[in-house]
Amino acid sequence: VKKFLFEHLHCLFHHATRTAQKLPENADECYLEQLLWLTLTICDCAIFHPSFYVNIDQTNIIYQPANTLTYEVKGSKQVALPGQDEKRAFTTLVGISAAGDALPFQIIYCG
Repeated sequence: VKKFLFEHLHCLFHHATRTAQKLPENADECYLEQLLWLTLTICDCAIFHPSFYVNIDQTNIIYQPANTLTYEVKGSKQVALPGQDEKRAFTTLVGISAAGDALPFQIIYCG
């Protein structure tokens, strides 16, 4: 099977390196609602100063990654790896305003 997959489909066996990203089923509705709220706020409150326009991004910082490898007896068909979903990490939120002001980091440890 591996030879067929490699020769015809150019596929190789790999370990998983990351979890697939998941979007909520109503993501388009959430985006539209957020856009409408922001538009309404800007129009109603007459927010024109560039320091109120902020671009933010978040990143996940892992300080104890989940293990992806383990030892098992040679020839085993199934290899169980407990704690695969457990990891120790936190989220860092960084931002900058249109006026050029760097905002302080926000660190989120749970949630």
